[in-house]
Amino acid sequence: MSRDDHSQEMRDLPSVHPAEIGGKEAASTVSEATDVAKGGNHHDDENVPLWRPFGRGLVEDLKNKLPWYWSDIKDGFQLKSIATVLYLFWGCIANAVAFGSVLGRATGGVIGATETLLATASLGMVYPLLCGQPLTIMGATGPIMAYIMALNTLAGSLGINFLPFYAWSGIFLSAFLFLGSMFSISNAIKIVTRFTEELFSVLISVIFIYQGMFYFIQLFINSEVSHGEAKAGILVGLLTFFVALSIRASRDGRLFNQWFRNKVADFAPVIAIILGIAVAWILIGHYGITRVDLDFLHMTEGGIFETTLGTETRPWVVDLSDIGPGGLALSVLGGFLGFILMYFDQNITVRLVNARQHRLKKGGGYDMDMMALCFCTILLSLVGCPWMVSATVPSLNHCRSLCLIGNEAPTEETPEDKDKLEADSKLILEKIRTMVEDRQDTAAPAQAATAAAAAGQAGVDLEAGGRPATANPRLPTMRSHIDVVKEVHDTAKWAVEMLALPTGTGITGCVEQRVTAFTIHLLILLALFFARPALAAIPMAVLRGLFLYSGYTNLSGNEFWERLWLPITDKNKRPDKSYAKVVPMWRVHIWTLIQVVMLVGIVALMRSPVGFVFPVFIGLLHPLRIALGKWMYNKEQLEKLDSHF
Repeated sequence: MSRDDHSQEMRDLPSVHPAEIGGKEAASTVSEATDVAKGGNHHDDENVPLWRPFGRGLVEDLKNKLPWYWSDIKDGFQLKSIATVLYLFWGCIANAVAFGSVLGRATGGVIGATETLLATASLGMVYPLLCGQPLTIMGATGPIMAYIMALNTLAGSLGINFLPFYAWSGIFLSAFLFLGSMFSISNAIKIVTRFTEELFSVLISVIFIYQGMFYFIQLFINSEVSHGEAKAGILVGLLTFFVALSIRASRDGRLFNQWFRNKVADFAPVIAIILGIAVAWILIGHYGITRVDLDFLHMTEGGIFETTLGTETRPWVVDLSDIGPGGLALSVLGGFLGFILMYFDQNITVRLVNARQHRLKKGGGYDMDMMALCFCTILLSLVGCPWMVSATVPSLNHCRSLCLIGNEAPTEETPEDKDKLEADSKLILEKIRTMVEDRQDTAAPAQAATAAAAAGQAGVDLEAGGRPATANPRLPTMRSHIDVVKEVHDTAKWAVEMLALPTGTGITGCVEQRVTAFTIHLLILLALFFARPALAAIPMAVLRGLFLYSGYTNLSGNEFWERLWLPITDKNKRPDKSYAKVVPMWRVHIWTLIQVVMLVGIVALMRSPVGFVFPVFIGLLHPLRIALGKWMYNKEQLEKLDSHF
């Protein structure tokens, strides 16, 4: 990857404070090293306006992304892509079945698992072909599902026919998405910081983990579940979860070489799924289906073209005329609140995928994403299928599965790039050498003054009224060798990060393409057409174990999640993160507590009778963050706690 490819990533790095490094000299050195590493004159997000004239941002996205389109296709034919497709194929099916089942129970089958699966498969192929960031995976999400259920409750309480009300809300939602794309409203997401982004990401993970855990708990508290099904289900589900987690962790192990460990870790969820299904059927073969009465993936008997309730009861095309003027007017509000929720759900996911640690080089296209979402949403609304966005957990797992680790990234540096990197590295080394020499220059006068004082005191003529010599108080205080070593270490660490040098098993690149997202959903569609009996043989416990795995691994690297454990973490083993260097530490705990309260409040509101207004609560998270910055935290503390991605 070339040096210029990292210029945007380097601009987003948080500023360094003297307190973090150990002194003013080190802070100055790191600051200069940062300037060296930034280089280039690439476009900076900070210069992007919050909105743009009609269509200008979309046209710019098209100009930026279309030259990459052929590369997005040919780059997808790699071994890593196969592992990603096989993993996310099961993940997307589990996602659709879980949320579809929840919707089916809440809406009386009007929108169920069949509609969710078919929508996931068909629109999941369309979206990566049209969007600006094809690493995201379109699918059902917890917040969207909760909002649809809230709309159903609202329609029922007011005596409004739900499906036409839902369809009209989706039409107005699509109109808002169209305007958002044409006026580049997505640019406003750049002002959102980790406070909102990571809280939203944890919310999604909590929903995934809750859905997985709820299934396993129900196995033991539901009187209709047999003892054999409960034991087999918990065994198969937890086996899938822990095997996937263990194989994923082998990437940092000691056995075999790094290349082999990377390849095995890429296939971790696939291996776990195959093992889980195999163990389930081995148990069935040994004890019999009556004793191991597992719950399997339910497929409708009428075929793929039948709705959950049947086309005679609930046809595919929604009758838009079956709604009164009051319901139509209320659907405008339903569409607007849905737009607020979808705006955050979509753009925060894309922003998390575009985060600098993933080392992306082709850039995103937020306005293209919104336009693709507009097209998909209006189609989903007209046929009464659940709205979908770039789902956070599948999208992040998709992106991270495609990341190149260590020396996996191909060398793409030109001789000019190498010369520039060499010059930057030389300048940083010069700064480090100057730092060490400054220590020597500081130490020499102090040592000379100490020696002179000792000599003067030893040879003082007391009889002549002489007075002992003292050290010059204006001489600089000698810094210890320990301080210098710490400063050199911190400077070198920041230089490695900012120059994008590969280290150990860190991410050094990503396979950016459109093939895997398209293929994942194509396989789902083909499976729905031709492999329904095979899908019906998959134990639900395996898919719920994968649900747990996806939700848990999505928490990796989330600073909100890490800070939750700080109060019980040994202070000598705290993570080497900027938030751990905030003084006093109780301010960090207060910050985390505020996020916890917000998270609990959102979940409680989602499950309340007025749950349809919870998108407003999400929209108020950033204003709350601004208020905290004005009243409770200073600028330095905020940069350590809440830096931009």
